[in-house]
Amino acid sequence: MNTSTPSRFNRPMLQGAKWMVVVVAFLASSVAWAAVHNIALTAKALPNGQLAYALGGNEAVIPGPTLFVKKGDTLSITLTNSTEVKVGFEIPGLSAQNAGRINPGKTKKFTVKANKEGAYAYHGDMGGKELLGLFGAVIVDKPAGPVDSYIEANGNIVPVSQAQLDKQFVLFMVGSTFWGTEISSDGTQKPLWANPNPGAVENDIVRFHILSVGPGHTFHLHAHRWLKTGTREIIDTKLLKEEFDTHSFTIKAGSGVGAGDWQYHCHLIAHMEAGMHGSFKVDPVGGDGASLVGASPYGRILLGPKDEPGLVTFEVSDEPASWFRSARGDAIVKLSDPAANGSPLQGVDIKTKSLEVMSPGSSVNFIMSDTNGAHTISSLLWPTGAHHMPFDQSSAYRGGGIVKLDTPGLYVFTCKVHPYMFAAVIVDDPATPGLDLGNPQQDFKIDLVTGIKGLPTSSDLAIRLLQTFFITTAPPNWQDYSSGVWNVRFPTIPVQISGAPRDPNLTEGGIAAPLSILNVTNQTLSFGSTPVTPGVGEVWANTQFEKTAHKYKPGTTTVVDTTNWTVKRKVALPQINNNNPHNMWTSRDQSVIYQTQWFDNKLSMIERETGELIKNIQVGYSPSHVMTLPTNDDITIAINGENGIYIIPAGTTKVSKMLPTQGQGHISANPHGHWISSDGSKIVTPNINTHDIGIYGAQGGIQARTPTSVNAPGAHPIAIGMMPDSSKIFAANLLHHSLSVLNESGELLNTINLIDEYDPMTGPVDKNGNGEFELGILPIQSPVSPDGKAVVIATMGGSIVIVDTATEKVVKTLPCDPGCHGANFGAKQGGGYYAYVTTKFSNRLTVVDIDPNNDGDISDATIAGHVSLVDTPHTAKDDRMSELPGFGGQGVLAVPNVYNGWVQKLPAVWKAGLTSDQQNPIGH
Repeated sequence: MNTSTPSRFNRPMLQGAKWMVVVVAFLASSVAWAAVHNIALTAKALPNGQLAYALGGNEAVIPGPTLFVKKGDTLSITLTNSTEVKVGFEIPGLSAQNAGRINPGKTKKFTVKANKEGAYAYHGDMGGKELLGLFGAVIVDKPAGPVDSYIEANGNIVPVSQAQLDKQFVLFMVGSTFWGTEISSDGTQKPLWANPNPGAVENDIVRFHILSVGPGHTFHLHAHRWLKTGTREIIDTKLLKEEFDTHSFTIKAGSGVGAGDWQYHCHLIAHMEAGMHGSFKVDPVGGDGASLVGASPYGRILLGPKDEPGLVTFEVSDEPASWFRSARGDAIVKLSDPAANGSPLQGVDIKTKSLEVMSPGSSVNFIMSDTNGAHTISSLLWPTGAHHMPFDQSSAYRGGGIVKLDTPGLYVFTCKVHPYMFAAVIVDDPATPGLDLGNPQQDFKIDLVTGIKGLPTSSDLAIRLLQTFFITTAPPNWQDYSSGVWNVRFPTIPVQISGAPRDPNLTEGGIAAPLSILNVTNQTLSFGSTPVTPGVGEVWANTQFEKTAHKYKPGTTTVVDTTNWTVKRKVALPQINNNNPHNMWTSRDQSVIYQTQWFDNKLSMIERETGELIKNIQVGYSPSHVMTLPTNDDITIAINGENGIYIIPAGTTKVSKMLPTQGQGHISANPHGHWISSDGSKIVTPNINTHDIGIYGAQGGIQARTPTSVNAPGAHPIAIGMMPDSSKIFAANLLHHSLSVLNESGELLNTINLIDEYDPMTGPVDKNGNGEFELGILPIQSPVSPDGKAVVIATMGGSIVIVDTATEKVVKTLPCDPGCHGANFGAKQGGGYYAYVTTKFSNRLTVVDIDPNNDGDISDATIAGHVSLVDTPHTAKDDRMSELPGFGGQGVLAVPNVYNGWVQKLPAVWKAGLTSDQQNPIGH
């Protein structure tokens, strides 16, 4: 990025600016301490959007200033809130007065009694949002005498006073990132920022304070041992429990081992994979023992003020579109508005909050501070030849991740559990014009997690991926059929791509045209008409992104009356803060709807006739799909964030057992959209983390595990469909754009390529000459029709693919709105079936008739019509719809349940609305 060109972001740099150290005079001597310590703190927003505390008029830092007191002292904290959100001050473990949060621009006093020795974390009391940086340490020492003891190489235990310490280090374990401060012997505090390498000289007496905020961790320091607090037990590892925990210890640097780089890290494997590690650098005697500072929120990022390695941070969220939300995403959107007069980003027109820009050598940090689910931080694409790629974790968890990015180009991260969560980071080479979408040393090419290497960023596939990102992460770019027009706005950022520039007005070797050439302007949205032939019963659609007035988590369920195609009910469940409802099934008598909350750990039971909550049940993290066993009506729940199927016996509301989807000692399978055989004997799961299909006994036991990757990485099987007689299993592979066909024993019979008529370089190709493109990019739900004739596949790329189950061939491709996701079958009045298809980024339901003339030939499958998912004045509801009306269509369920094995057990009142063929779909 050449800052001298007028097209650049005009990033200000404060060259040579230095951290102004804070000298805490009361650290040096206990005599200097008074009984009451008056401390002024200010909560501020940092250049990267994180929040932090500042002491007095000093620069805000993470961790906040370390406060040293003696047992019995009192802290009188005056807190000024200079942020745009409510913040507070709390110290778990110490008694405090005047608790509570204060509004932006306000000041409040907090009083804390240091009545117990130890290290304590103070924080912003923000319900988890303090993980963004509002935390620091209070160290309460004895009123007199040694503050700790250390172990000599010969095993002797030596007491140590405050004055004998050469250095102290405060290390916070937050998400999967260490945040550090160095404190010299004279009390000077220096921020070490994110994932630093603390330094000392051999034989220095060094005291560490390890504090954990949020999910628990296990701290380990190589080659050094210390005393467990309050005992003479020698340890080198410390388990820190959830929420808030601390541990202080003292060592003699290099004792018994000498100088070296001694790793420190969290001992949990997934946390280490996510970047939670560093080195304790011990120099030989005579060395300077200098610490290496980590990534700074003030550093080389877009609009960063300092010339030092920078840090951008994404907050992992349950919020629609902003699932990976830059900590300053709101600010960037405002600054880039065309009307933002005086802004350095005015007119860049960034609509997404999930995009960041930084220089090589800076780092990207993720923190799960606004989510109730379990996630991974996983690379989707990166510049060809990039270091540290792909980045991934072996299991989903509740933490975060951090990775240094040295190679210029575009990096896109996703969550394997929730694979439409996206974060994009452009690492820009200052020497090249335009923002680099690929590695400048590799003709600006990128690699994909699916094994594609050296993909030109000028290719059709690369452009489609860009479009997918900017539509998915920006609600203003979604299709709102109530508006009648569709507008898509891409940033006016000039980008450097492979090959010749796209803009004919630019010379060869110049920058490519700005991303905004992809804009869609005032495209007419024609809603279409509702189906002519009614359906039978109801359709329940999880409008997962719709917001309502009295809850802060998104999601409703929209109930459609198929006799007149109107929205009869909206179910928001504000009393439980219903969070991202994702998939549903119904009880045998059709009276109860079971619904998962995918970004949470709950299953809801809902009374179908009234929409009222029966029970909200805690299950495992990120439950995805739910079905009942056709034999006994037991509930089975795929726990997508973990490693099993939970069972709730029929008629009860408690989990009775978990069926493991992976053998003990192996990485988690993370099952998603499972299906059950019609005789209730087998549960079949697509295992997104192990890229295979698992077949399990309904009472437990692994019967088969079949990889679907076909010698290529990252298939990501996501949903299962089964023939009504269970003779074939169909599995949609999201990232391989394919459909796997297996027999009931798990043998792989066929892999259907859903992008056979697609060239990644040039785009769709009409190979069969019928004037249509058979194109199924990013397939998701793939149910088999109850009569076994067809698989209907909803693909996120914007199509509905029809596969003939007999020939295992694609026979039809129908259009679908962006983010096509859910599919399920219901009965059509008078005979036959409708496939109901939902989309995430529009607010209408698509109704597909797979055999409109009932001649058995599904090649004439057609769209029968569309249904609005927006409420009307006549819609019953338990809360007022407030934002994103009808958006987020994912799980869909037709009532009555007409699948073989379930339909036969319907009550007579429901059977009465079905034809004899629909009542017995494979017996006619």
